Amino acid sequence: MPINTFSNRLHTFRSLEVKQQEISNRISNLRMLVFLIGAGITSFCFVKTDSIYGYFVLLISLITFIHFVLKHQQIKRELNKIRCKIEINEKYLSRMDGSWINFKENGQEFIDPGHSYTGDLDIFGEKSLFQWINVAHTFYGRKTLKKFLATPEKDIRIIKRRQQGVKELTEKGNFVEELQCLGMLAADIENDPSSLIAYAENPSQLFQRKWLQNIFYILPVATVLSLILLLFEISIPTFIPLSLISVQMILTAIGFKENSLALNTVHKFKENLDAFNQFIALIEKEKFQDEYLSQLQSDLLHEAKAASLRVKHLERIVTASELRYNIISFSIMNFLMLWDFHCVFALEAWKKQNGNLIRSWLGIIGHFEALASIGVILQLHPKWSFPAFAEKGLLFSAVDMGHPLLVETKSVRNNIDMKNTICVITGSNMSGKTTLLRTIGINLVLAYCGAPVSASKLECSIMNIFTSMRINDDLNSGISTFYAELLRIKTIIDFSHQQEDMIFLIDEIFRGTNSRDRVLGAASVLKNLNKDWIIGLISTHDFELCNLEKDTHGKIVNYHFTESYVDNEIQFDYKLRIGQCTTTNAKYLMKMVGIELYE
Repeated sequence: MPINTFSNRLHTFRSLEVKQQEISNRISNLRMLVFLIGAGITSFCFVKTDSIYGYFVLLISLITFIHFVLKHQQIKRELNKIRCKIEINEKYLSRMDGSWINFKENGQEFIDPGHSYTGDLDIFGEKSLFQWINVAHTFYGRKTLKKFLATPEKDIRIIKRRQQGVKELTEKGNFVEELQCLGMLAADIENDPSSLIAYAENPSQLFQRKWLQNIFYILPVATVLSLILLLFEISIPTFIPLSLISVQMILTAIGFKENSLALNTVHKFKENLDAFNQFIALIEKEKFQDEYLSQLQSDLLHEAKAASLRVKHLERIVTASELRYNIISFSIMNFLMLWDFHCVFALEAWKKQNGNLIRSWLGIIGHFEALASIGVILQLHPKWSFPAFAEKGLLFSAVDMGHPLLVETKSVRNNIDMKNTICVITGSNMSGKTTLLRTIGINLVLAYCGAPVSASKLECSIMNIFTSMRINDDLNSGISTFYAELLRIKTIIDFSHQQEDMIFLIDEIFRGTNSRDRVLGAASVLKNLNKDWIIGLISTHDFELCNLEKDTHGKIVNYHFTESYVDNEIQFDYKLRIGQCTTTNAKYLMKMVGIELYE
């Protein structure tokens, strides 16, 4: 059972945390003890003995103290990683008991009211699919997962390759856990690196001509050499080093703005560069059997020099440029050596060789994070199935299908078999009609992104998904709920004219108008969508729509949900049945909440 796996891992890491905290406290106390003893003995030696002994003890004390400082930092890093792994496993358990709805990261920024299905199917935002599975922390990781969920893949070969990649990642629990830890420990890793990428991909250089760059190498050498000669009292006019320093001061002032623009752009990603390097190194050293994952990895290793080494080189350049952020070191290094210019030259040399690769590197990190997020589903539900895809015909067929966001024990499973059909779903209020539509839609989203689905078996065609469920008015634009629904339905009908395979999911169609117009409008919509390249489901309380089954030669079929009454209480089994519903419960529900009816 997955719950036992995560519970056991959580217990292991909590035990490790206790032990590591004890070690950290011990090292911290030793560090303080070394400092106090070293300070005491050093003071004694300087006061009571020859000063040479004082310097010797001071040196030994400093070396020992620094050793314990570095050791303590290492222990703290390991402790932080253990705490990350505790949080990771706690979140897996939360995903299983339903408390995942409190996760902070829910993809709220990806909500698009105009999208064809994400709003209705709870793909982003509170209590969403993104919130449930996301383990991506980098900007590109979140963006790639968003793309997987909101832009369905239409190439069956790619989907199948992705499925295999997800399966292997699920087996590499330690790798996925390390990937998550790196993201959790990196500060501001979710920031958009577009300014860094724009700089890296910009081919322009500060000085295009090589001879101009050579001047910036000759001047510092001449300046330092002249100062050395002056220091050793070798005959040289004082104005020479002073003139050279003055020239470099002027050049520093002239180039300050452009140098700052380049160096500051890269420097603000200094911490991220270290994290990116760790991400890349982790991916580079892992051994993958799957072709899809191996191809992603090879894009980091295909050059003579691995991507992690190239990013490390960029890190060193950025570290060197930090001297400019202290006024004293800035003045010394620039007035004597034109340091900023040399840092910019190094950056330009780096981006000339690697600038067009950095977007790809960050994209690969993001791709692994997105695949790991999809793999979360398989870790939680190893018995869920990977869907099969029909290359001919138009179908959606599922056995024991449930809604993936519901707690397993509360999920009622249904079978449905749609082969070039449109289903009219009738049933009482709260009987399960809307949930069925969302269940089909969200499982299709999972299927197209390469994830397992909440069903023991599912086969489907590649189709464009359109929904009309949550309809909101827009007071600022003067659009009522009914008119907003009309616009949504029109979008679906307009797309149908493109003759691309599609599935529609329409809930309680035209609920905002009178029953006569609603039936006429709904029937007209179904006739508009009665095409060979379209399947779909529409839920309704209007039994008149069920009559269309007789006139469409099997294209439109009826399904329903029903309820029962036990001890004067209404009960639902949420099971889908063939045919038209024969019961209603509105009056009963009104009485149940205390509304007196006059008939």
